[in-house]
Amino acid sequence: MYRHLIAAIDGSNNSDKALNEAIRVAKHTDARLTLVHIASLRDLAVDSLGVYAGDPGYDLALQQGEEALARAQKLARDAGLINVASHLEKSWEGGHDLADLLIGYAQSQQADLIVLGTHGRKGLAHLFLGSFAEDILRRSPIPLLVVRSTEDEDISVE
Repeated sequence: MYRHLIAAIDGSNNSDKALNEAIRVAKHTDARLTLVHIASLRDLAVDSLGVYAGDPGYDLALQQGEEALARAQKLARDAGLINVASHLEKSWEGGHDLADLLIGYAQSQQADLIVLGTHGRKGLAHLFLGSFAEDILRRSPIPLLVVRSTEDEDISVE
């Protein structure tokens, strides 16, 4: 059965639903749970100027990631899990790099299962906004549990 689960955390409703499922599975299997947030710093980089540590946008992105992880860790501990850790990654590339970082971290930690949320978008919304979950699905050698949320707090393009 599962010994180590990785849950992708971004603070969204979709992420919360996936976290609740990861907590449920971890409790049932007595597995370790690691919460992972990937701070996407690509949008902060301005052409050749880049962004540096100490830049307000950079610091804010990391702070928001740490807050999302702390909130998720509290939820997991309040649900009775003891073996919970968190990890913050930084992505300068965005896109496929986000998926590669999550999968790479999960592999390095010998995770048995990756749990993540998805919007379940289709049509133009999927085309314009992409799908992190789909990217993970196509690239991951580790089994996935994808939790779809029927509620979507983001702007929908249909």
